[in-house]
Amino acid sequence: MRAVPIKCVPENADDIKRNCADMSSCVFRTAFSGADAMTDTKELLQKIAALRTRLSEPAVPATADPVRAIEAKVERGSLHNAMLESALRHADPSPVQAALASFRLTARGIRLLRQGREMLQSLRTIADDAEFQQADEADAIALWHREGMAMIEVILRTIQAMPASVSAQLRMCDGLEVVLAEVEERVSRLHSNLAQRKHQAARIDELADYLRALASKQPVSLTPLQGLADLILDEARGAQPLRFLYAAPTDPSRFAAAHSLTVAQVLARLIFDCSEWQAQAQLAVMVALVHDVGMTRVPADLLLTEGPLDSEQRRLIEKHVVIAEAMLLPLWPGGGWTIEAAACHHERNDGTGYPLGQQEIHLAPFVQLLAVCDVYAALCTQRPHRPAFDTRTALTETLLLAERDYLHKPSAERLLLLSFYPVGSMVELNDGAVARVIATHPGEIGLTHPDRPIVHLIADAQGQAIEWPIVLDLCEQKDRSIVRGLKAEERQAMLGKRHPQWM
Repeated sequence: MRAVPIKCVPENADDIKRNCADMSSCVFRTAFSGADAMTDTKELLQKIAALRTRLSEPAVPATADPVRAIEAKVERGSLHNAMLESALRHADPSPVQAALASFRLTARGIRLLRQGREMLQSLRTIADDAEFQQADEADAIALWHREGMAMIEVILRTIQAMPASVSAQLRMCDGLEVVLAEVEERVSRLHSNLAQRKHQAARIDELADYLRALASKQPVSLTPLQGLADLILDEARGAQPLRFLYAAPTDPSRFAAAHSLTVAQVLARLIFDCSEWQAQAQLAVMVALVHDVGMTRVPADLLLTEGPLDSEQRRLIEKHVVIAEAMLLPLWPGGGWTIEAAACHHERNDGTGYPLGQQEIHLAPFVQLLAVCDVYAALCTQRPHRPAFDTRTALTETLLLAERDYLHKPSAERLLLLSFYPVGSMVELNDGAVARVIATHPGEIGLTHPDRPIVHLIADAQGQAIEWPIVLDLCEQKDRSIVRGLKAEERQAMLGKRHPQWM
């Protein structure tokens, strides 16, 4: 019997296919060679088993090198696709036509085969998306993608193994159609989630480019800033979720843009229906979007510092407000509160802020309101030296700073309009149920009941999903109340499989 060379570690998908084909051919020939070939056959089967074991072993963990990590993902994806393609040859157009001609599959089975291939292609397209590739293995969309691929493989393998009986095929198709419908829903939600992430990333990139242009003294127009401010105000009027955006400080411009967008979202929700600011709401949000432009000049390694800053590092950080003032003068040559807001949003009412140590009497009302929004947004977002605060703690800390005369108290109390749990927050109720905040109470009632927003129940006390939509106004449900907001990992566990678009 001819010895067949076997690679213990196939270099690529083609090697895998060739090796498996050679092995299968040799096993077929050996079956007719008699007892004298039994030893060779046994040895060959052992090698096949070793190869299969090798292929099923988990991939070697990626090193700390990000390039190597990406290469490892590509290798795993290529290997999986090659094995799946080998197993699903019946999904190619020519075998489908052959199946139709021989009536091996019913028309319903052929339709499922084609739909399964379409879903497989959709999942591959998602896997190639740059935004998807940035997600880690624990991310909800990565989990949904893996499970979708597994279900498609089950569908297509089952179709290949269908019996010749038409009645048996129809029964099996009933079950496969249910699985395929689940895959289609997952693909739809994955596309929705990716679109949302791209939208947020694009908004950060758009503002980051604008801030870079300002920092490099390029001529810029107010038009893009006005358009972005209008979008943020429209979202506030429409009670859209408040999203606390974050970008790594490795790129100071994106870091500043993400923070400024969060501050602008908070500010918009405090002034969009306020008569005092109605006429200048757009301009106020525009100022919030660029108030931190000076951070683009702060070195990334300084922003990435995890420990306490020394006096020299603090001075470098504090210079960003002076730099911002100079950068924004071309936008508003007349000066006024628009420039003052950028220059003084780190001043404190008791005179302990920077850069000038001004006290409350010297600070314009908008500067005081922007300072409150800036502090709250920073606390709600992670930083290299600490995790993000939950929204209730962040609001409480901001109010305490106002009580100690660091911040303007009336401005800090306006944050209560957001409630302790802003729209979009996931919360646990006192009976163990989990809900999503969908609205807060407007006007004075919001100031007196910030812990009783309007919620949509997601799961009951046993953790079972609630299929029928149930909306509760906690101001009317005296026996039900919020005990806490869910942490990021709890949101992941609760929403990852059912509502990744809410993550």
